[in-house]
Amino acid sequence: MLVSAGIAVWQAMPLSKVSKQRYLAAASDHVDMLRESKGEEGRIILIGGSGAAFSISAEQLGKDLGRPVYNGGIQAGIGFRNLIDLYTDQLDPENDLIVLLPEPELLSGEARYSQVWCDVVFLRKDIGRLIGQPRCLPNILHRTYQDVRHHLARTDAVDPVYRRSGFNAVGDLTSHLDIDRPAMAVNTYQMPDVSEQRLATFTDYVTTHLRKRGFDLLYIPAAMPQAACERSPERVRTMIAELETLTTDGPIPADMEEFCLAPDLFFDGAGHLNKGGRDVQTENVRKRLAAFLAR
Repeated sequence: MLVSAGIAVWQAMPLSKVSKQRYLAAASDHVDMLRESKGEEGRIILIGGSGAAFSISAEQLGKDLGRPVYNGGIQAGIGFRNLIDLYTDQLDPENDLIVLLPEPELLSGEARYSQVWCDVVFLRKDIGRLIGQPRCLPNILHRTYQDVRHHLARTDAVDPVYRRSGFNAVGDLTSHLDIDRPAMAVNTYQMPDVSEQRLATFTDYVTTHLRKRGFDLLYIPAAMPQAACERSPERVRTMIAELETLTTDGPIPADMEEFCLAPDLFFDGAGHLNKGGRDVQTENVRKRLAAFLAR
C-alpha cells in the first residue's frame, strides 16, 4: 500500500526546484534536442558519458564542418545500453552519423541497473521504464521523499557547474568554461580495467543496435590523463584498436598520444577537460570527422 502511494505521489507531484535543475535532468532535454532535430540532413551525434559533455564543443564542430552536430554525452553511470535505448527512437539511420566517444569508465562499469540511471527514470517520471527495471523502485521512492522535503522547505540550491541549465542548445556542457581552477591532480588517476568481456559487450551491442540498423559509425578515443596512458600504454592501445573496428568502412587511425593530455587541461577529474583542454579535444574530433566525411 505504501509503495503504491509513493509511486502515485511521484507521478502526480511536480518536480521540486532542486530536481528540475539537477544535472541528470538534462537527459530529457537531450531527448527533446534529438527528436526536434531528427531528419536534419547530415546530422552528427556524439555519444559518450560526461567526458563528451564537458570536453567537446558540438557547436564549434558544427561551424567547422558545416553540418548539424549534437552532443549526446551526459554521464557514464547511465550505462551505454540505457543511453542508446533512451535515444533510439530519435535516431535516424538514413541521415545520422553516430560518433562513439566512450570513456573507460563507461566501458568498465556499464550496466543495465545503476543509481544514476534510476535517477534519470525518476526525473523523467518514466513509469514504463520503472516497470521494465523494477530494481529502481527503492531509488524512486527515496527521491520522491527527498522531493517532498524540498517542496516543503522551498529549497532552491543550484550547483554552479552540475546543473541542467549548464548545457547549451546542442548538448554541450558550458557552465564550467569560465571557472578558473588550479590544475587537477590527475597524475594519480588509475584507468579502470576494461576487460575483453566488457569490450565485447560494448561492441556486440553497438553492432546489433546501431550498425545492423544501418547507421554510419565513427569511433574516436575519449581524452585521458597523460600519466594514465604512460602507465598502461598497451592496455590503452589494445582498447583503442578493438573499438576502432566499429568504424564504418574501417578505422580512422588514432595516435594515442593526441588523446593523452597534460594535467593542466583537466577541470575537475580525469574525464572532464577545462576550456583549453576542450579546444584540444574538439580539434582531435574535428580532424577525424573531417577525414571520415572526406572518404
